[in-house]
Amino acid sequence: MNILKDANAITKYKEQLSKKYKIPTEFLEWRSFFPGECIYEQGFPLPFVSFLVKGKVKIYSTSEEGKRLIVTFNNPLELFGDIELVQKVDTLHTIEAVTPVHIGILPIKRANTLREDISFNEMLLQSISRKFLTKSMTLSFHLLHEAEVRFASFLASITHDEHCRFMNPLIPKSELKTIAEFIGITVRHQNRCIQSFEEKEIVRRIPGFLEIIDSKQLLKYAKQNIYEMQ
Repeated sequence: MNILKDANAITKYKEQLSKKYKIPTEFLEWRSFFPGECIYEQGFPLPFVSFLVKGKVKIYSTSEEGKRLIVTFNNPLELFGDIELVQKVDTLHTIEAVTPVHIGILPIKRANTLREDISFNEMLLQSISRKFLTKSMTLSFHLLHEAEVRFASFLASITHDEHCRFMNPLIPKSELKTIAEFIGITVRHQNRCIQSFEEKEIVRRIPGFLEIIDSKQLLKYAKQNIYEMQ
């Protein structure tokens, strides 16, 4: 995590946030994260409330047995830490940068002070209720869709940025087992998905990697992308 010092970008981010959230942007501090960096870690005290203003993040939970399951991918202008702030609990999920990420953070002490403000609490309520609705819909889609849709959705999410621009065609083969775990299928079932996508010329296996060769068809298979509903 680094301090963000781009004044022009910060001015733009403040304007964008002001249109969506009732938040005094002068209290925000600005940070940047590299792909793969952890923003929040499940089970740790909430360090800050934050607003995603650039980039894409991956949100997942880890069971006591160490198994990980994807919850969702989020794009700007998502709010994080709202549920934990209200319920006064440790962070519920791990949040990790997929692309270069910029966030505005509200230190936890300041966030607790702002809870005395009705408009701030209304903002938290709106955010939490929207997440509850979205999570219910996402769970339904996850249970109803076959493995190929889940696999295509996950691949689409990690190979496209927040503007749906194709950014990286290569998936290391060492990550495929983790992907299967994230989307709740077996490695054997995942291999059948890969074989099907190879036959449709969406992907191909090359030494060390699974390569996306037709991103448009991949997005078509992902349908509405069940992991990026917001």
